[in-house]
Amino acid sequence: MLYFIKQNTIHTYPVAKGCQAAYEQEQLRDTVPYQVQECPYCMKVWPGRKND
Repeated sequence: MLYFIKQNTIHTYPVAKGCQAAYEQEQLRDTVPYQVQECPYCMKVWPGRKND
């Protein structure tokens, strides 16, 4: 899985359904760095939802 950081928040690439972030050529990475906030839509598993 690939991730990108936008405004100190990490998101998955492509972004999850419900996430308002837009990928705009930020650096893609395959690890989650320390000291960044996690996007609740991209990084959390919501009960009752499958991977859309």
